[in-house]
Amino acid sequence: MTLSPLSNLARHDKIKREVQQKSELIPSLPDVVTEILSLLNNNQGAELKDFEKHLQKDASLVARMLRVVNSPFYGMPQTVNSIKEAVMILGFRSLRSLVLAATTANYLERNFSCFGHSEKGLWIHSLCVASGARTLAKETRQKADIREGVFVAGLLHDIGKMLLGPFLAESNSNISMYEGTQTEIEETLLGMNHTESGAMIAEKWNLGPMVKNVIQNHHGKNLPEGYEVETALIRLADNYAKELGKGFQEGHEPELEYLQADLDLLALTEEKWDDAKFEMKEAMETAIATLDNLGKN
Repeated sequence: MTLSPLSNLARHDKIKREVQQKSELIPSLPDVVTEILSLLNNNQGAELKDFEKHLQKDASLVARMLRVVNSPFYGMPQTVNSIKEAVMILGFRSLRSLVLAATTANYLERNFSCFGHSEKGLWIHSLCVASGARTLAKETRQKADIREGVFVAGLLHDIGKMLLGPFLAESNSNISMYEGTQTEIEETLLGMNHTESGAMIAEKWNLGPMVKNVIQNHHGKNLPEGYEVETALIRLADNYAKELGKGFQEGHEPELEYLQADLDLLALTEEKWDDAKFEMKEAMETAIATLDNLGKN
């Protein structure tokens, strides 16, 4: 189906104003998660006991975090029985990944079939992009901070769909019914796309400039200054997950948008890219098998 860019302009403006102006449309993170992210963002000598104090308030969150760290995805040589033990092994940088993985499943496991996703498909796709990007970062010898950072960015790269989904569902629209790229279709139907709405969520959740920039640019053609590597990693992992159909109904996968510039930035020759895809696919399958039901207590 072809869209007319002049159709429903008044409705587009109304939707865009609602999304931009009504902050209540963006759910708040649990208090304990906000407190932990604040400690991590401030990075002013916070100690493990400070994090433990907050985590004691939410036993179910701790249980989910331990499920993540004890999954084959992390490949621990032994069972980890406490967050303190996890931090001692993985380091503080892993806390953000564990907290957000354990928290965002509940938001992303909802029905997003209007975007062509299968049941729990947005969560599955996000898991695959996160694990794929983290693996690709390892394969291209990126620093540990980047590896953990792109795991978080991968989990949240499509979080903007959470805001736009209700408007698409209301009009009985499905992205896969139309011709064009995903963001072009969203802009024509709604007046904005999920990279814009995702950046708004990143701002409210105080996720930091890297995550916000990657969300804003993961469908773009350019690389944001200062976050070139992270953006390239997410874009490649995102497209590869789509190529494999991870999280999408069969026949409803979005168009692929691989960019040579991303491959070049990471020095991925055809041979190296093929090798990396093999490792990424293994990581994605492991993530799905072990973290699929993370949203359930």
